[in-house]
Amino acid sequence: MRGLASVALIVVCAGLVGGPLLALAVMVGEGEPAAVMIALTRAQLPTLALSVFSMGAGAVAWALVAAVPLAWLVERTDMPFRRAIVWLAPLPLAVPPYVAAIAYAQLLGRAGTLHTWLATAQGVPPSGLAWPIFIYGNGGAAFILGLFTAPSLFLIVRAALTRASPTLEEASRGLGFGPWRTFLRVTLPLIFPAIAGGAILVFVYAAVDFGVVSLLRARTVTTTLYTYLLSGYSRPASAAIALGLVSVIWVCLAFQSLALRRVTPAGQGQRAHFGARVLSLGAWRWVALVYAVVVLGLGLLVPVAVLVGNAAQLGADLLPAFMLAQLPYLRRSLYVSAAGASFALLLSLIVALARVYLRVARPAGTLLQAGYALPGTVLGIALVALLLRVVPDLYGTAGALIIAYVVMFSAPAFQASRSALVQVTPSLEAAARGLGSSPVEVLRRVTLPLAAPGLVGGWALCFALAFRELAATIVIRPPGYDTLAVRIWAHTMDVGPDPRASAVALLMLVVAAGVWIVAWRFGNRQ
Repeated sequence: MRGLASVALIVVCAGLVGGPLLALAVMVGEGEPAAVMIALTRAQLPTLALSVFSMGAGAVAWALVAAVPLAWLVERTDMPFRRAIVWLAPLPLAVPPYVAAIAYAQLLGRAGTLHTWLATAQGVPPSGLAWPIFIYGNGGAAFILGLFTAPSLFLIVRAALTRASPTLEEASRGLGFGPWRTFLRVTLPLIFPAIAGGAILVFVYAAVDFGVVSLLRARTVTTTLYTYLLSGYSRPASAAIALGLVSVIWVCLAFQSLALRRVTPAGQGQRAHFGARVLSLGAWRWVALVYAVVVLGLGLLVPVAVLVGNAAQLGADLLPAFMLAQLPYLRRSLYVSAAGASFALLLSLIVALARVYLRVARPAGTLLQAGYALPGTVLGIALVALLLRVVPDLYGTAGALIIAYVVMFSAPAFQASRSALVQVTPSLEAAARGLGSSPVEVLRRVTLPLAAPGLVGGWALCFALAFRELAATIVIRPPGYDTLAVRIWAHTMDVGPDPRASAVALLMLVVAAGVWIVAWRFGNRQ
């Protein structure tokens, strides 16, 4: 029975993740080899690879500058307001990077807020004042992607610092080494695997991003694939590029997983708060605080303030009417996001139950997590190819979009489900079985209620990710079936950043924050 259940789960998960990729491989095989090679040559793959690498490297550099010093300051020094900073630092994760790109384009772009203000101050029109357009292109995309993936790197590095044994650092100081030499020769080698793993994660995110690079006019693999898809140019070549990108991403994530496994060597595991001596920064503690405020301001306060200011340009008369006109898009976003998150959580919970209690379906969990590494543009192309061959009636419906969300976001749902089940006290389940309850009754009356806060948190995370998803949504959505993310993109791409894009972005942030607050209150009440 266990073997049959494991095989069934593996087949389902393999179909979800492997089916679209198999359709891409079939598409490549259907093309004429010579024609495919000509199309690949015209795509200028070496130039695209160099563009992606430079942008990814720039994003990693920005993330390292914004995250690593901040993590060290809150864990190892007496910088003021450390507890508040620990709570605030992850909050920029709630801002979709393409929303941040809109805000910074409106702030720093030509005829943007800053340009207009300087021109007004000098008494000249904006067209008469030269202004750099550094926010556009690979440089601007690297800045946005690095700044808004830095919170993930911060969490990884801070976790490594809290687990690193403080005795080695104390020994270094006892031997006469100063705090900076101790950091460079002891602390940094201890947390380097975490830094490397987080940096690879940032690079991968930058390499597969579509929203930021399309809005900031950077040319990468994902934007090229989208252009090919719209034009219908050489679908076999597009499929070949997509499969190559997936292969590179999976290799990078394998290295990232290997790096993170080395974060906690044998003999570590103590929390730094209970052994490490806090480094006194003296007067530099206020300089450190200014650095932290700048990082948090750039990642959270600036984009929100810019969006509010630009949305206000619609005026008190037009803004309410415009927001009411977004209700159909909001309903669609809520429907497909909630459905995708619910199916993803249900599938992930079944796999997690099989893995935790039956000790089976380990490959199924691995397959679910592999789907998270599929770039949205690639998954969109692959799923369209699969549906047209297997279930053509499903193509062009909201169901196709829900399937895409299940493939992309079952990984975080699986992680949340497994963590919630592992935290359930086994003695309570054993007591229920001893009182004569069947396994199904134990699951319904004991296990699921105790795991509910973690499951709700996992659902909220999947909902937020689906709610803001752009690349796959643009490719797969039925004609005219716009979500809030698509409307933000359309208002920006059609005429450049305008107040309408800011208003829709604020609506998205408010709804996502509301879902998180409800999930948080439910968890606390439980």
